[in-house]
Amino acid sequence: MFILLLTVFVDLVGFGIILPILPFYALAYDATPVDITLLVSVHSGCQVICSPIWGRLSDRYGRKIILLLTLAGGGIAFIWFGYAGSLLGLFLARGLSGAMAGNIAVAQAYLADISTAEQRAGAMGRLGAAFGLGFVVGPILGGLLIGQDPGAGDFVLPCLVAAGFSAAAILLGLFLLQEPAQHRPKERRRASFEELRTAVISNGIPGIIGLTLLVTFAFTALMALFPLWCQTRLGWGAAEVSYGYAYIGLLVAGMQGVLVGPVTKALGPPRVLLLGAVALSTGLLLIPWINSIATFAGDVILLCLGTSFCHPVLTAMISQRADGDHQGTVMGIASSIAALGRISSPPVAGLLFSQLGPNWPMLMGGIIVLPVAVAAAWMSLRFERRQE
Repeated sequence: MFILLLTVFVDLVGFGIILPILPFYALAYDATPVDITLLVSVHSGCQVICSPIWGRLSDRYGRKIILLLTLAGGGIAFIWFGYAGSLLGLFLARGLSGAMAGNIAVAQAYLADISTAEQRAGAMGRLGAAFGLGFVVGPILGGLLIGQDPGAGDFVLPCLVAAGFSAAAILLGLFLLQEPAQHRPKERRRASFEELRTAVISNGIPGIIGLTLLVTFAFTALMALFPLWCQTRLGWGAAEVSYGYAYIGLLVAGMQGVLVGPVTKALGPPRVLLLGAVALSTGLLLIPWINSIATFAGDVILLCLGTSFCHPVLTAMISQRADGDHQGTVMGIASSIAALGRISSPPVAGLLFSQLGPNWPMLMGGIIVLPVAVAAAWMSLRFERRQE
């Protein structure tokens, strides 16, 4: 597990370098706020298409080879992004990056292969922690590499460094990552459509995926416009935004890596999901009252607690309900549906931002998470009755 998490961490450092500078890079090509949010959406759109494909291919040919292939494609996308030369070039490079980012489903299936059902939430939490640590180191590097008041030509170096981290992740995976023993395919029979459909819609999986979609939609509304919100409300530039992302990543890494497993074991997944949904909704609804670094730091703790509890628990619930032969396919579909939230949320958030004000996308997100809290409360009641 450690090698997989290390590989994911190194790759996410590269992704984290790009994320905070993306809006400012787009502005160098005269992008509008809607253009910037669409840059986020095109990444997720390609992820929607490719996540089930990568997941299914990993079921047939193995997790390792698909991870290495997508890591290589991601590195190419970073280089293309640095030398985009136009707003259209940025969109095309982000599309390729999104297609390769569908490998998250493969990483989740890998963890499912090597963990028991009871260990699943903790394993997914540690995967989230690897993501969070990547967002700690990556944005800090991005902020240091980009400097103050950058022009379009100043963004090449961060992109090349990001590609270098992808290359390092490929080397780690190539030489140290092993194919899960229980997954090594004994034969490569092509599953029928009906078999795949049954694997995805059985055992309550669609309902859990729906809750994941709501959480993803709400949190993406915040993250897609985080740089512009910080610039508008707090007067921050690229460097400060990078440090803000690093703060968020550090909190998410700590909470997912340390808290999720023990808390889920003590309280049960439904109660942890309820706590996360309440924290996330509350944090989003309190956004208008942020007016200083202190209030920002406090509210972000709530937001990170919410996403740190919701996402790993929901992912573990989906994985536990999927059968072993179609783990990659089910996780790919789940990742694809979640990516729909990342597609649809940024344009809606950008419209609310430009028409109603910078706080409205987050208020919308806070309301959207409320049904997740209701569903988690219902599942908690059922969980308590089973315990009795």
